[in-house]
Amino acid sequence: MSLLAQLKNDSLLARKAADRVRGTLLSTLIGEAEMVGKNAANRESTDEEVQQTIRKFLKNNQEALGVIKDEERRAVLEQESAILTAYLPPLASDAEVQAFIAASVATLAERGPKQMGVVMGALKARYGSDFDAKLASAWIKDALR
Repeated sequence: MSLLAQLKNDSLLARKAADRVRGTLLSTLIGEAEMVGKNAANRESTDEEVQQTIRKFLKNNQEALGVIKDEERRAVLEQESAILTAYLPPLASDAEVQAFIAASVATLAERGPKQMGVVMGALKARYGSDFDAKLASAWIKDALR
């Protein structure tokens, strides 16, 4: 079952159970995720595209949590974040990513800032989007010095 189909099924179950937070969140998420595929080539969105949409929603939630002071709204945002996180594969551990970076840098003929793209490309080929790119970027810069 595709991730989009799973979201649709879970949305239906949430609405039947009168879970307003989950039902509303999933309905909105489904609408956004479906638009990615439709805008690309009038097709169904891939699991990777749906995961990117979930990450976008999660990022927006995290940013809102940093600003909003109302405890009731914060509780809803935290609940939404937990729901969204459950649909994503676990991120690669920091140690795993750092070890991969070290191994990749060790194979390079020359080291320097120009090699950043090579190492990041290898990292994306290995882990897709299942790692913290911001942290990895800093680790790569350090490793290339």
